[in-house]
Amino acid sequence: MDKVLAIVKRKPPLFLFLSLGYLFVVGLIKWQIHPPIGALWFLVGGAIGVYLLDGAEVFFALSPSPFRSIVFVAAFALVSLFVLTSSGSLLAQGLVFSLYLTLILWQAGQWQMSGNLNDWYRMVAAPASPTTQRWGLILFAVLFFVETFLFLAWA
Repeated sequence: MDKVLAIVKRKPPLFLFLSLGYLFVVGLIKWQIHPPIGALWFLVGGAIGVYLLDGAEVFFALSPSPFRSIVFVAAFALVSLFVLTSSGSLLAQGLVFSLYLTLILWQAGQWQMSGNLNDWYRMVAAPASPTTQRWGLILFAVLFFVETFLFLAWA
């Protein structure tokens, strides 16, 4: 139980509010005033996604975290696109959106604190320049919005 409380306390409330707020707004746009009952699963998946990576880091004592790497980010971008376009599960789709937003917020926070994402690129053979890192973050964020559009456009 102590680990669960540590995970909840370690996550800034802003992450939870941004993620669930984002999912709520996306849900309103997609379903307008007639959301299906499955829309609740969409929000539940989002709530799980807010804490999933933090939970894995704490429970498996991962240090340094493999989730805070450009390799994971690139793989996750592909998997998230597959889940959002191929899965009929609103729980999975909410989870993916929330995880994606968490990764963007982690990177943005790292960039704001240190002015680079060097820790995220440690699994790559050569260090990437700050310009490359910035464009990688921008590309990752743009892909997030493309996936959001695809979700909204999908029937």
